[in-house]
Amino acid sequence: MSELEQRLTQLGRELDWPETPDLAGAIGRRLATEPAVPESPPARRRRPIVFRRSLAIALLALLVLAGGVVAAVPSVRDAVLEFFGLQGATVERREELPRIEPGQLRLGEPTTLDAARDDLDFEPLIPEAAGEPDGVFVDTTVPGGQLSLTYRPRSGLPEARSTGVGLLVDEFRGDLAPEFMGKIAGQATRVEEFTIDGEPAIWLEGAPHFFFYRTSDQPIVEDQLRIAQNVLLLEQGRLLVRLEGAFNRDRAVELARSLR
Repeated sequence: MSELEQRLTQLGRELDWPETPDLAGAIGRRLATEPAVPESPPARRRRPIVFRRSLAIALLALLVLAGGVVAAVPSVRDAVLEFFGLQGATVERREELPRIEPGQLRLGEPTTLDAARDDLDFEPLIPEAAGEPDGVFVDTTVPGGQLSLTYRPRSGLPEARSTGVGLLVDEFRGDLAPEFMGKIAGQATRVEEFTIDGEPAIWLEGAPHFFFYRTSDQPIVEDQLRIAQNVLLLEQGRLLVRLEGAFNRDRAVELARSLR
């Protein structure tokens, strides 16, 4: 899903649209009242041009109307200040954040790397710069499966307040679940879009932000939110990889580049 499609999807969730005007009927009535043009080759060449011009004017008016509605409704204008998206994840910067208690980690069932390969529709990526994971978990309710890796705090991986571990890695097929993972950030959270070796990435740092999962048949509720610390979101082909910890951006990029 492209960034434009994601923005339009988010806008559709927030906005109460007015009744759609009868543009086709108005154009039809206008054409019916225009004087007949003698049938001649030049006239037949011009009539499609006149119709396209009328249609373009009508569509332009509709876009202006839609823009005016967005600007006039405070709940739409203020709810989402900025919107960022990758294949598999969205990030929204909001003026106000919900008040919640720290949530639980959603990690799936404990397993091993060898066993996880049988439950996933992708080959797991391991950050070699962090060594072997201390915990491996798989959630088969996610399309294609979700892999979670945990690493105990150590040198270069300080303990994160949000997870209690030094590094949490989540991986899943972003092409199968285009908006599965979501984040809500306040104005104090730094949100940066960039690329790592040509792959799109988003870095969130500073003030804690909220993290949640969404499914196509369930609404998001507050008890599904949890507070997250610094996070790097990275596309790796069909995969969406999420790295969370108390490390800085340079360390996150180092870990991302060591994924094998």
